[in-house]
Amino acid sequence: MKTPNLILVSLGLFMISLLTVGCTESFADRCRREAREFTDKQCPHSVDAMTDLDSMVYVDEPQGFAYYYSLHGEADADSLITDDVIEEFHTRLCKNLRNDISMKPYKERQFTFSYIYISKSTGKKMVDIELTPEDY
Repeated sequence: MKTPNLILVSLGLFMISLLTVGCTESFADRCRREAREFTDKQCPHSVDAMTDLDSMVYVDEPQGFAYYYSLHGEADADSLITDDVIEEFHTRLCKNLRNDISMKPYKERQFTFSYIYISKSTGKKMVDIELTPEDY
């Protein structure tokens, strides 16, 4: 009687271990899933009166996240996008990333964070800022 029970228990433990190994997702797969879920649940999201966050995407090379924004209204003008404005964006994004503790696991893995701003009226890329580990 004890031998069949032992076999069943062993078989059960083996099956559980197979399921556990089979259900484990890689860090990249987890990031991809989290980005998709964030986009599905949170986007589009109004950042301010002239900026919407449209999506977040996981990028394999260089490993990181890309955030896609659309600019509309008064911000949707090429003449406003000067080197000074881009430098101000860069400085503000660096500060926000440095202070965001929820991004710690990604920063520890040396992620790159890209912020892409696109004109809502023309679809043209207006600003593309990339933050690397040297920035944060």
